[in-house]
Amino acid sequence: MVGTMVDKEHEQSGSATPSDKFAKAVEVIHDIDGNYDDAIDLLTEVLEQQSEKYGDLALECAPALYYYGVALFNKARLENDVFGEPVQKAMVEKAIHQMKQEAERNAKEAEKASGPSKDANKEGAAAEAENAAEVDDEGEDVDEEAEEDLEDEENDMELAWRNLETARLIYSKHPGKEKELADVYAALAELSMEREDFETSIADFKSALEVLQTSKDPHVDRILAEYYYKLCIALQLYGGQQSHEGNKAASDGFLKDAVTYCEKALAILDNELARTKEAEDGGDAKAKELEAIMTDIKDKVDELHESMKQREPMLVGGASTSQIGFDKGTSRGKGKADLGVVGRGVNRVSL
Repeated sequence: MVGTMVDKEHEQSGSATPSDKFAKAVEVIHDIDGNYDDAIDLLTEVLEQQSEKYGDLALECAPALYYYGVALFNKARLENDVFGEPVQKAMVEKAIHQMKQEAERNAKEAEKASGPSKDANKEGAAAEAENAAEVDDEGEDVDEEAEEDLEDEENDMELAWRNLETARLIYSKHPGKEKELADVYAALAELSMEREDFETSIADFKSALEVLQTSKDPHVDRILAEYYYKLCIALQLYGGQQSHEGNKAASDGFLKDAVTYCEKALAILDNELARTKEAEDGGDAKAKELEAIMTDIKDKVDELHESMKQREPMLVGGASTSQIGFDKGTSRGKGKADLGVVGRGVNRVSL
């Protein structure tokens, strides 16, 4: 996508063009140690300049909108990781309130007591209550900070969705942008998965696959396999959710669909493996990579079958916690821009 942002005109001699800023932002997003805030600032400048030059809904703005949404989502997701800071603060606040309640009970019991031997206890309990009250004041501050963090996080999620949705609208009106449109649908699917809206996530992954299958690009097979696998994960999570809600029949149906999509991913990778082994220029490293990916997906299929036998679908486990490197050795180079697979309360799957 970087190539679509090339702007040959420099605003000023020696100044960075929108293309330069965009390329730098994408580099930051791909860098495992990159700062998402830096990427967001750069992309904000790019969008301001490109929108002024081409219009808000111009094709030239779509790549920046997409990566802006990705950066915002990744930032919010990191802040909302399992046992992340907002969750820890909430746990601290709860513990503080429990301490206060216990101290107040001890103080009341001491007040009922009489005699010299009870005075010390009464004074001690009163001091404990006073200390707990002071700690509770701190707890209220912690609670307010946690609420602010969660609000900021939700704002980032909402803004990410708006930018991704705008990019989707733009790409959907331009034939020949199937790969880009599919990537946007996949990003929207990941965002919905983070919110535990698995039904929407599944629909968006299916849209990504449908669009990608119409692409005339001969190099989309690996991306198709990746999206099939991610759809499998979304279906597994939705099946687990349905099972916990007591809807066993629906759960089994989603798990069976998950197996089907995993098998489709395996079929694509198996064909690619055969072509790799037939190549004369050597492809041992790529073949080993493909075999490792296929092993992980087969483990996932076995896990799904076992879940259906037990009628208690596991949300994660087996291949779902492994690093399945669909992007290794490909031209996509998504790195940290690959959003992975996330569900609140479950382990992350990095593809």
